[in-house]
Amino acid sequence: MATLLIVEDDPADLYAAAGMAEALGFSQVEAKNTARSARAYLEASLEKKVASPDVMVLDLDLGYDSGHELLRFWHKNRKNLKTHMVVWTRLGSDQQDICKLFKVDAVVSKWQGMEALKSAIKPMATMAG
Repeated sequence: MATLLIVEDDPADLYAAAGMAEALGFSQVEAKNTARSARAYLEASLEKKVASPDVMVLDLDLGYDSGHELLRFWHKNRKNLKTHMVVWTRLGSDQQDICKLFKVDAVVSKWQGMEALKSAIKPMATMAG
């Protein structure tokens, strides 16, 4: 049972990503619209209260919130979480350099469209499922 965690504050992007996840065969999609709620979910998975997501899609720009702190938390705990990370953002190319330092699995610009996000997640969905 593959789980995708989407951390996104834009309802249209969230809805599109959830639909893409269903098309890829994810059996469960968790959606969080703040870094705080996503971190609480990840902390619960570290405490074995909920299953760790197989893949997380993270928007670094969450309006008044920043996905960077969540990215740091994931990086610090990634071996225990065993969650693949895909950063999906409108932010500039400097963010790709930051993401490389954090060893994310993929960085997809929202300008590239849903097919680019789907292509980035598909191999991870196959491994998880």
